[in-house]
Amino acid sequence: MERYLFTDGTGEIKEVQSEEELDSLVSTATRPDRIRIWLFSSNEWISYAAFSKRSRNSIKKNVPVVTENNPGTPIARKYNWLKKTLFFTLAGTTVFLVYNFTRIKWSTIAPLHTQATRPANVPIINNDSLTGQIEAARGQKLDRVTRTNLRIRNNWPESILLHLYAEGESNGSATRYNHINITLDNATGYLVDEAIVKLTAWKNNQESRSDTFHFMNIGYTTPAKFDVNNVYQGDSLAVSFYSIKARSFNFCYSADKQSNYGNMNDRWFCK
Repeated sequence: MERYLFTDGTGEIKEVQSEEELDSLVSTATRPDRIRIWLFSSNEWISYAAFSKRSRNSIKKNVPVVTENNPGTPIARKYNWLKKTLFFTLAGTTVFLVYNFTRIKWSTIAPLHTQATRPANVPIINNDSLTGQIEAARGQKLDRVTRTNLRIRNNWPESILLHLYAEGESNGSATRYNHINITLDNATGYLVDEAIVKLTAWKNNQESRSDTFHFMNIGYTTPAKFDVNNVYQGDSLAVSFYSIKARSFNFCYSADKQSNYGNMNDRWFCK
């Protein structure tokens, strides 16, 4: 029984066990001109038009017939050896062709550089105006440390920066990112005790995967860095803060809150 490999140009290769099965696949192909058929007997890809012109009877006549009655004859032994050699050769060729037709080829794209955006629950506040209102209500000026800490707590995204770097690859229909590095730059002038950051992969404007990573004891002289070993697939990556704690300026931020105690003028104050 003759076997074939069949492809209609979509990238999928099917093994066909009979001419009837081959005719069925041909009848459903939308682009007959892209059809290619692999003949095991001749070790080549041909178009369907060329295949139709071939005489299958002439191919069969060239195959020697060996009966089970005389398997020990020189001709039988030679034919068995040739048959085994042909089988292994064609098997290796088939694996090579299928691999090259179906494997996904990735090419390097420009690295991704991005920074965490200001969270929606941290609006920009005019600290000078706010300080003036507080001093007017109290009837006294705030000391320098209190004014500084209030300013940092209200506008901390200006002093605690989160950067993402990732190398990318594309195969034309998908993108993947690796060698990912997250950098946290603390410019408050104070020690930040803990920060939990979120790495998100986006695909078709939807979150396809997210992971969190911990930073501890972040100083203000050198940015802290975290290397992510995972590979992420998606249209893009983004980083954001999930939570931050700094006892040095009485600060606790959480992405799932609007404030700690309901005071919107100093919403991230904590003890």
